[in-house]
Order: sequence, then structure tokens, then C-alpha cells
Amino acid sequence: MRSILRVLYIRRDLTDLTERSGRPKSVGRGEPFVRVRSLALPFGVLALAAFVYGLYGFDGPLYRDYGIYLYGGQRFAEGVPPYAGIFDHKGPLPQALAGLGILLFAPVGLGDVYAARLAFFLAGCLSAVAVYLLGEGVFRSRATGLFAALTFLGFYGYARPVASGPEPKTPMILFEALSLLFMSTRRWFWAGMCGSLAFLAWQPMGALPIVALILALAQPGRERVGAALRVLSGAAAPLVAVFAYYLHKDALGELLDGLVLFNLLHVSRRAFPILNPSGPLEEMIAGYGIMLVPCAIGLAAIARLYFVGPPRCRHAPLLLSLPVFAAFSALDFQVPEDLYPFLPYAAAGFGGALAAALGRLGSGRLAAAAFLAGLLLLLAISNTPLMNERGSPGPSLGEQRESVERIEERLGEEARIVSINAPQVLALLGEENP
Repeated sequence: MRSILRVLYIRRDLTDLTERSGRPKSVGRGEPFVRVRSLALPFGVLALAAFVYGLYGFDGPLYRDYGIYLYGGQRFAEGVPPYAGIFDHKGPLPQALAGLGILLFAPVGLGDVYAARLAFFLAGCLSAVAVYLLGEGVFRSRATGLFAALTFLGFYGYARPVASGPEPKTPMILFEALSLLFMSTRRWFWAGMCGSLAFLAWQPMGALPIVALILALAQPGRERVGAALRVLSGAAAPLVAVFAYYLHKDALGELLDGLVLFNLLHVSRRAFPILNPSGPLEEMIAGYGIMLVPCAIGLAAIARLYFVGPPRCRHAPLLLSLPVFAAFSALDFQVPEDLYPFLPYAAAGFGGALAAALGRLGSGRLAAAAFLAGLLLLLAISNTPLMNERGSPGPSLGEQRESVERIEERLGEEARIVSINAPQVLALLGEENP
């Protein structure tokens, strides 16, 4: 492993060496225009993401799992830390993000549900921008970044709950993509911090700061120690903040139990789904449909980097972290959301494959690029309610609201309601489970 890392960091191409030295200090007259143009695509991707994800609407059903994070967010907004208000075995970040959305947006009249969903909607839109930046940064191509972002917008399994969650893994993708991006550009502190934030959303993402530390230690000469310290300090910052918050709330036991111990001792996982691939395949088809094709091509394009040369150090974060998530999925894959960790890799890989194919064309390259971009955008829109009547299973949010209103009318506003395994009821009523 050490020899592989040494090869990745010694056999650098001219682009990598130029990147390390930074931009030249001399600034030409066209520099402001270049900066504006470089920001145009990320902001364009942000606008497209808001448009596509907005088409799914904010009125999807409040499923049980979403109810957990909405209810936990309500408790967080009232000063009760995640795990203490309602138990969940994922990281505390999703409940905290829902609570932050309630604190910021509920006072302007959105209500708790829409306030929490707006916070996750913003995280989802920024995830598309992060995927664009990842594709552009790893493959040194704006076309790759754009194709990657458009491909990512078409992943129905991720797109549908962006505005109708809160889906806990929505912000995980944002910090995963950013951590990989910062690793590839050697911004070690931010790579460690974003990896740590991804871990606080879903614990297996703890592999990201470890990969960042390995890559930092593979740096040549005196850079090694400084890079490693920056990774460690970046990764420690969110963890120290969370520890201090729980210490202040006298809830360190709940943090340790929910974040670590319960997952190690009590979580029952589906044993070795790789031995019965039909189950995971059915889940992926149900969640992603035709977009499984570019997903598979993109992952194959990333896997190809293991075998073609010369190796690029900017590819190393993807090549070292992807097998970790593959191994975890081989042990535990149950629902379409379990494909989430692979989506940034698949989108970047597919974007790179399309950009490489366009590079072989002649004069028709621009027209072909415009056609492919339009096709990918059409695929992204095709799964939205605007063009597809396929609805989400379960009652609508409006029907759920009517149900809890009938409960309140029957029992009275002063009644105390106990809810077991149905947090949606209390979340919609805005009541605390006694």
C-alpha cells in the first residue's frame, strides 16, 4: 500500500505540480472576467438543482424515518440534543440540521415541516454543486463537472426526498463530495473537517478522514507532518464541538450509545447480501430505474483508473475510499438509500467518460456536448411529478395533516398523546412524547 501511495504522489503530471504551486501572482487584465466565468457554472448548477429538486415538491409523505429526524429536530430546536429527544442509530447531524432549519425558517411562517425540509433542500442543492466541483477538480474539465452534476440530478432515489424529507443521508452526500474534492486539491484541513461532518451524518463515512490522513502521510518530505496535522485538526473540530455540546447538556452517555455502542452491539444487519444479489438489485432498480446505466458506467470508469496509467495523485482519494464503501455494501445493503455513498463517484466517473468521448470528436464537439447536456437534463426531469405520475407510496402530507387534526379534535388540545413507533403523529402535532 505504501509503495502504491508513493507512486501516486511521485509520478505527478504537470497539471498536479502546477496546482500545488498555486496561481501565478501576476494578474492579467482579464482576471475578473475569468473569475466570473469560473463561478457561472457552479451557480448555474445550483439553479438547475433548485429547479429539478423543486419539481418534486415539498409535500411528499412524512415517512416514519423522516418523522424521526423532524421530531428530533423539533426537540433540538427546544434545546434537547439528538439521541436524548428521540433515539436513532445514525449520526446526530441530520437531527441537528432539521432543528437548525426550524430555528431559522419556522419563525417566518413556514411551520416545522417545511422549515426542516427547506434546510435539507438547500443541502441537496449544494450537493449537486459539490459533485460538479468534484468532477471538475478530479478530471480537470468543466465539461466533466457539468456532465457529473446533470447525471447526479437524475438519480431519482436521491432527488425525490431532497425536498420531502428530511432524509438523513442528504447532507452526507454534500460533505462526502466536498471531502473527496478537498483531498484531491490537498486542502487537508477542509478534507478532514468535511469527512468528519459526513461521519456525523452516517458513521461509515468515518473512512473519509482516515483516507485523508493516509494521503497526507504520503506527502513528500517536510510536507507530510504539516498535512497530517491539518487533517487531524480539521477532523477534530466538529467532533470537539459535538463533545462540548453534549458535555454541556449532560448527555455524553446518550451520544456514546447512539453514535457508537448501539451500532456495534445491537444493530441487526442483513447478512452478506452479496451472496444474494437479486435483493439489492431489485432495490436499486426500484430506486434509480434507467439511471442505473450511467451509474454503472460511471463506477466502471472510476474502477478503470486502477489499471490505466500514469496514475494521478488527484485520483487517489477516490481510488482509496471507494473500496471501503464497496466492502461495507457487500456486508449490508438493504434499501435504495444504501447506494448513496457511490453516487458522487458514479456521477464524476460518468461525466469523465462523456467528456473523454467528446474529446475524440472533431468540429461537432460543441453541438454533441449541448445535446448530451440536454439529454441528461431531460432524464433528470423525467422522473419528477411534472412528467411522471408515479407517486410516492403512502398518504400525502395533506392527508396526514388531516388525520392528526382529527385526532386533536377528538381528544382535545390539552390531551397528552403517546406515540410508539410513529413519530410522524407527534411531529405534525408539534407535541412532545411524554
